Amino acid sequence: LQPGCNVYITMNPGYAGRTELPENLKALFRSCAMIRPDLALICENMLLAEGFQKARSLSVKFVTLYQLCSELLSPQSHYDWGLRAIKSVLRVAGVLKRSNPEMEEEPVLMRALRDFNTPKIPAQDMDIF
Repeated sequence: LQPGCNVYITMNPGYAGRTELPENLKALFRSCAMIRPDLALICENMLLAEGFQKARSLSVKFVTLYQLCSELLSPQSHYDWGLRAIKSVLRVAGVLKRSNPEMEEEPVLMRALRDFNTPKIPAQDMDIF
């Protein structure tokens, strides 16, 4: 092994399908604590990159909606209210914004949210969403 070589392992033990790293391998690595990312800031920057002018207010509303969804909707294994899902919705919103530049920004984001999320939400949660 070369002295300048590094190996990093990212663990998500609570994530579906993931398992803990065995103790004999854990001993070979230094642990590093991570913090939860600021989703509102990430969302705001992504909206700005997609061409939204009201990115700050839209990002706060968007993140609040996803937090409420994660708390209020029934627990389903296929629900994902994290960063991966946020990025996917915002990419869809950017495509919609570029295809309809004269349309108001809030309805564009609402359409992206509806188009992305309603197919995966069961009837019992649809009223809450």
